[in-house]
Amino acid sequence: MNAHPPPNRRSASRLRRPVAALATLALLLTTALSPSPAGARPTDPERSARDTAAAPLQAQVLTWTAGDNFLAYRSAPTTAVAGPATLVFENSAATGNTTGMQHTLTFETSDPAYNSDVDVNILADPTDANGGRWTVDVVLSPGTYRYFCSIPGHGGMTGLLVVDGGGSDTTAPTVTAAVTGEKDATGAYLGSATVTLTAADSGSGVDRVEYALDGGAYGTYSAPVTVNQPGQHTVSYRATDKAGNTSSPQQVAFTVVEPPPTDTTAPTVTAAVTGQRDAAGAYVGSATVTLTAADTESGVDRVEYALDGGAYGAYSAPVTVNQPGQHTVSYRATDKAGNTSSPQQ
Repeated sequence: MNAHPPPNRRSASRLRRPVAALATLALLLTTALSPSPAGARPTDPERSARDTAAAPLQAQVLTWTAGDNFLAYRSAPTTAVAGPATLVFENSAATGNTTGMQHTLTFETSDPAYNSDVDVNILADPTDANGGRWTVDVVLSPGTYRYFCSIPGHGGMTGLLVVDGGGSDTTAPTVTAAVTGEKDATGAYLGSATVTLTAADSGSGVDRVEYALDGGAYGTYSAPVTVNQPGQHTVSYRATDKAGNTSSPQQVAFTVVEPPPTDTTAPTVTAAVTGQRDAAGAYVGSATVTLTAADTESGVDRVEYALDGGAYGAYSAPVTVNQPGQHTVSYRATDKAGNTSSPQQ
């Protein structure tokens, strides 16, 4: 299982100088590409005085060590505070490396789940020019960094560094929920309900919002959540800021019911004429027309009438006609679904 068996003395004498040169070259390239003041520097005793004067260690020093094990770092920090920091990576005989195995300390920069503003890739070897001990100055932001060893076969050497806001942000975000949709007379949502979550944080800023439906596992909220299954429902929700503060879970409850069937049937409407009549059946003095409409589905929205071929108007009370002569009253009704009956008279 040892991916790097110890070399014999003859092969070691031929390989050590090229490996050391490769380690130095890799570190110089990493330093040149780093966007932050992250110039890695050796800390061997012969150069310590000059390097300390040129670039003293930051007040916050974070140290990683490695040895013969290619499944895990021997030691690594788990938390830090936002701001300047000195990262120390040592892979030497002093940290347990007896085989000359190389390791790297590499920070993830391509996964959006982690901070990507620190670009560090240090190759350390017990036989390199610095005895396997290197340092680099960086500026850490609130959030989570992922680090790992980039040498093939060393995938188990990985971990997370959680950085808080330096103690300035200890307050969790606020998060609210709004439920929208068409409701019936009881307050239940017809067909579906949509839950919109809104979070705010005045300190380090909102990092993520999460929700859980009906007691399930929390997932990341990225857009309003629509629930269309009939029944009682709850949506639990919480938010976390970039300093790692998470709000207490809250929840909103609501009911979804089946929407009413589609109404495609027009109302029924009838007319009744009343008044005193003579022997010929004509109305004496006046006649009153009363309209009655009914709809068993969406319900009647309006009744309209027109006198003697005129324009339709809203019917609200019986219509009395007292002008002598022949008259016609046309009428119709419309339900709340927009269905209108055929005109009658």
